[in-house]
Amino acid sequence: MSGNAEELPQLVARAMMWLALGLLVTIRLLIWVSGNVSAEGMALTAASYPPLVAILLRQWRLHIRYLLLGAVVMLALLPFAVVGTAWDWLPWTVTAAVLCVLPAKAAWPLFGFILVATAAGGVLLGEEVTNWFWRVSATGIDGVIVFSLYTLATMVGQLHAARGEKARLATVQERLRVDGELRGTVQRDLGQIASLLRRGAIIEVREAAEVARRVLARIRATASEYRTGPQDTAVPLRSSRLPRFALLGVLILQGAKTLVNVAFLPTGDPRWALLFAPWLAGFTFLIMGRPSRVRLTLVGLFAVPVAWPGDFLVPVWDSLGAVWGFFIGAALAWARPPRSWLVVAGMFTLHTVAFFFPPPVPSGPVMAASLISDLLLAWVVYSLSRLADLVGLLERAQHELAQEAVARERARIARDLHDVLGFSLSAVALRSELVLRLKERDPSRARTEQAALLELVDRAQGELGSITSGQIRLRLHREFDSVIEALAAADVTTDTHVETGPLPAEVDTALAAALRESVTNVLRHSRARNCEISIIRAGEVIRLRVANDGVRDTRPEPGTGLASLAERTGGSVWARRRPGGRFELTVEFRLDPTGFGSDADGVDPVAGAQLGGR
Repeated sequence: MSGNAEELPQLVARAMMWLALGLLVTIRLLIWVSGNVSAEGMALTAASYPPLVAILLRQWRLHIRYLLLGAVVMLALLPFAVVGTAWDWLPWTVTAAVLCVLPAKAAWPLFGFILVATAAGGVLLGEEVTNWFWRVSATGIDGVIVFSLYTLATMVGQLHAARGEKARLATVQERLRVDGELRGTVQRDLGQIASLLRRGAIIEVREAAEVARRVLARIRATASEYRTGPQDTAVPLRSSRLPRFALLGVLILQGAKTLVNVAFLPTGDPRWALLFAPWLAGFTFLIMGRPSRVRLTLVGLFAVPVAWPGDFLVPVWDSLGAVWGFFIGAALAWARPPRSWLVVAGMFTLHTVAFFFPPPVPSGPVMAASLISDLLLAWVVYSLSRLADLVGLLERAQHELAQEAVARERARIARDLHDVLGFSLSAVALRSELVLRLKERDPSRARTEQAALLELVDRAQGELGSITSGQIRLRLHREFDSVIEALAAADVTTDTHVETGPLPAEVDTALAAALRESVTNVLRHSRARNCEISIIRAGEVIRLRVANDGVRDTRPEPGTGLASLAERTGGSVWARRRPGGRFELTVEFRLDPTGFGSDADGVDPVAGAQLGGR
């Protein structure tokens, strides 16, 4: 069911395009019937329809699209070879195929050439102006309608298919940005610490400890900054121009056809064209403006009274009813039901009445074709409006997904900086002080501790790269040794009890992160002299307990780092006071790893101390 819901925007977009195409074909069929075109003529004229449908059906490879375009052109020209010019030639399938297949730089000049060639053909055949201009306008309007709806439907499909790609790209870019930022500061400082420790003199070791504290403070400040997330930015809507230009093109061609009719039909007069050119310009301005109830009312006042009952005064004014479809579409797009449906029903009823009053009454196929033309134009206005909105919503959703992915990545980096690198730098500072104390009373042990300290700095440099790449993975046995050494450097004695057995990798990483965070809290927030650490497996649960005797006069809290870790892994955390001024922290995880390492939106596997890394 959820899969069908996700596919709904694509289905709606494609349905809008196919309905418009069906209306176009229906109008052509009714025109053939009203003109008594033979079955052979209909078949020849419709020969180019199947390859056009194939072009619109899916995103073929480029060479197949060009072959289908060639087929449309050849089949559109085929009737000339069979019956000459004695057929209703209208190359709208060619303009539609050219616009849908070729790049814009080639398609639009070729589109214009086809319209000019169509006009030239009508003039050379000696057709009346109204006939050959109708052919030109219909060729252009139909091509623009198919192209615009096809392009918007394609945009919807592409945005839907790539809905997570922008988030992945944004995450990668954020990692690269943060990597460059941290390597330019923290990496340099870690290198300075290593250089000072290699020299080995007391003053250099003391300076190394001070640099470690400064870097630790900077790391905590940076982690706090990353937790705030990136600032949101506005989304440029790439689709906003296409529907407006398409609608404007259809309006101009339909308006030009209307002016030609009022000027050159037998009952027309060129002076009417001069009179109604500003009228059509005002109508176009209203349709292209910002939707509002007042503007919709003005569109109706512009469109309806002049055509009917105006044609009682001047019969040729009924040609102005050719723009009624735009008003109907604006009502559908701008007004809400039931008001919009009342306008639609009223306009189609009015158009039906106009066929009979004033006479003469047209034939049934002509009336049907005229009503469906209204429906087609209304559907185009409505579809362009709704598809533009849909593409905009998808683009905004894609942008917001990318913003959320970047925010999550920054939060992950902040946690890993605090939990992983922060602990290592704390350990560097503490063990540097231990080396300073041992320099005079136990030089041999001081050299041993100094060598171990250099290894710790090298490890911190490796952790920095792992944090920014999202590939950090902690190991319980390694972290256990590190925290014991860090506690010893702080003159804290330890009692340990570990019974774990084999652990799933995700649980092992979660325990390592919890142990590191727990001991970091002991070193930062207590005056402990003794620390008890136990990791016990009990059935399907493994429990970490860290207790110390340096509790301060504050309310016991587990810390946001541990609470966040437990929440992300489905674990539990408790903090409580014990008699004798002791503080105890307990973290518990289930051994079933199914709750670890998941990523709800599928953008990126969660890395590092977050949920075990992948």
